[in-house]
Amino acid sequence: MTAPVPPVSEPDASARTCPGDQVGPCSACGRPTHKYGSGALSPLCQFCDAKAVQRWGGKLRAN
Repeated sequence: MTAPVPPVSEPDASARTCPGDQVGPCSACGRPTHKYGSGALSPLCQFCDAKAVQRWGGKLRAN
């Protein structure tokens, strides 16, 4: 059984541990997440990333 997904107002766990200037909205749900650098585009939070991997498979990668 998986844990329930917290509300979108709750930040992703990665956003809690990174500098504030590297936090941005998830491109799918808008949840605050770590955007992995100043020029990063379209980050996914851990919940949306898990859904994408489930849908597209383990070879999913960001460009």
